[in-house]
Amino acid sequence: MTHSDDHGLTSLFCEPHVALRLEQRVADWSRRGGDVFSLDPSPRPNPGKLSRRARRRRQRAEISPRSVSTVVAKIAAEMMFLTSDEPQRGHNRRFIMSHVQQIAMYVCHVVLQMTMSEVGRGFGRDRSTVGHACARVEDRRDEAGFDRLVAAIETVTSGVFTPIGRKG
Repeated sequence: MTHSDDHGLTSLFCEPHVALRLEQRVADWSRRGGDVFSLDPSPRPNPGKLSRRARRRRQRAEISPRSVSTVVAKIAAEMMFLTSDEPQRGHNRRFIMSHVQQIAMYVCHVVLQMTMSEVGRGFGRDRSTVGHACARVEDRRDEAGFDRLVAAIETVTSGVFTPIGRKG
């Protein structure tokens, strides 16, 4: 994917000022060290280790709700801070972080199809709190800007958690 392809994707999902911030972050990242993910194959483990690893993978085929909720909350927070022009201090930061957590709960429930109990366990909350968060986010989706933000978070989250080779 080239830099021009990145520009096309950011302008598709973001407002122009957000796309500019994303491009600046990508440029800063590439200046600091660029691609940290190499495609060089890692050394092959011995056969005994391989079978133990395969057994362990089968035993924990699912990711824990806590891990999923942490990743989704980080995605939501990062995207919310990219779109916010205000400094994140004091009461304003607490207010925004509670909204980020509500959006993350909503995305976990709707996009990842986790039950409200699983989402609650992941965030350390009760399922009724998750229901309240989902209702609040649904009510705010009538606003065009908020709807675009939540749709972008949903798109990124589904991209992160969709297995390679599977669409949708």
